[in-house]
Amino acid sequence: MTHTEYRAAIKALDLSQVGAARLFGVDPRTSRRWALGEQPIPRAVVLCLRLMLKHAASVDDAESLLSDD
Repeated sequence: MTHTEYRAAIKALDLSQVGAARLFGVDPRTSRRWALGEQPIPRAVVLCLRLMLKHAASVDDAESLLSDD
């Protein structure tokens, strides 16, 4: 995934860079670096974004998978 695709994916999911950072448990500066192409996007993040887009999963859906409830 390129940085341009990353920006498009988080936009399609109605996420800000800060929201994406929160979802993936990283510092907002890391999300910004991914969006600018300054740092490679981890495979797990790419996989998660692509699966969310393919299956029309919301951020709430993804976050519910992280809860211990």
